[in-house]
Amino acid sequence: MLYRRGMEFRQIRYVLALADELHFRRAAERAHVSQPALSQALKALEEELGVRLIDRSTRGVRLTAAGELFARRGRQLLHDAELLKAGARLAGRGERASLTIGLNELAGQQPAFGSILRHFRASHPEIALELADMGEAAQVSALERGQIDAGFHYRLSGSHAGLATRVLNREAYRLLLPEGHPLATRDRIRLEDLADEPLIMLRREVNADTHDGILRAFAERGLEPRVVLETASDAAMLTLVAEGMGLAIVMGANRRGGWQGLRLMPVEGLSLAKEFVLAWNADNPAPALAQFVACAEPG
Repeated sequence: MLYRRGMEFRQIRYVLALADELHFRRAAERAHVSQPALSQALKALEEELGVRLIDRSTRGVRLTAAGELFARRGRQLLHDAELLKAGARLAGRGERASLTIGLNELAGQQPAFGSILRHFRASHPEIALELADMGEAAQVSALERGQIDAGFHYRLSGSHAGLATRVLNREAYRLLLPEGHPLATRDRIRLEDLADEPLIMLRREVNADTHDGILRAFAERGLEPRVVLETASDAAMLTLVAEGMGLAIVMGANRRGGWQGLRLMPVEGLSLAKEFVLAWNADNPAPALAQFVACAEPG
């Protein structure tokens, strides 16, 4: 019971049965109760609430506006109650009933991220998920300290040894430029072609691997890029390129909103690439974490 003297879960279930069936006999059968008992319980509930939940007429049964609200909130309440019971059982067995997952801006836009979370929520609704917005370096530190359970991010191959990872895909870096730019008509682009072009980059503190990797690629060919702007986010970088403020070297990953008005082109001499991974601390024994990782298995 919700209260010792008041609304009961069974009354909520009766209203939901009526909402689904819109017929007292069928609703009573669905609720495994006699029709008079269902009618009596509904009448007592309406008297307690001081509103009518069901309209009865010669044309049939329908929910009032108050009844529709009650049914909608009632479904959520019963669902939450089941999750509460399942969570208590997990805790009683020494298992965690929640996971904290780290992600950064670009990781959150990848189809694999949404697919894994959707699969996990469908198969383990009793385990709550909390999302923490943080970059790769912050995720690695948080995983080592046990502050988060898993994280989605891009990394250079083989980096942050000691953490368990599952590679979800691999993305090469490409040149991003407006469709109307002269270089967009070329059959091929070399790093030498970019030496005098204005370049927009992420700040090093945002993504040191990418920042250093791009500069290193130019330096290996005896070139120095003409960096005109540095930004704090991928979204800002894309906006500046679209406005003709410069070109950028970015991962060719899927992004929310796509690449409208822009082109992605491979660059000869640029071998920079990153892996999109799910990372976790292998020393974390939580069964819920193992179940989450299993949802990232291929197939």
